[in-house]
Amino acid sequence: MKPALKYGLLITTLSLNIITSISYAKNVSVQQFWQRQQQQPNVIIDVRTSAEFAAGHLNSAINIPYQQIATIVTRYQDKTQPILLYCKSGRRAEIAATTLEKLGYTAIYNGLSYQKLKTSQPISTP
Repeated sequence: MKPALKYGLLITTLSLNIITSISYAKNVSVQQFWQRQQQQPNVIIDVRTSAEFAAGHLNSAINIPYQQIATIVTRYQDKTQPILLYCKSGRRAEIAATTLEKLGYTAIYNGLSYQKLKTSQPISTP
């Protein structure tokens, strides 16, 4: 096989790998996170450990540790429903987002840091 053909096949293969690894998850700022929630209530998932969740979490958040995020399919079957994720730093939320993408979820937002989200959480009025 000619070197030019081998090179062309290599470039094509690498390009396909890049295209198929496009992420649906989007990192959002603290302001964007709360704007999304105010515009339309979304599912908020705290992917930290149960102990971290018990120590404090956002209002209306549910706890599904990132290692167990695949269990979401039993609760939320609409894979287009927006899901807002957060953890301590954003790392575990990104892992959870990748898992959700592989399961076919398409509206995933990573709010990153619990502490930043908590301090900027809008005050609920009765």
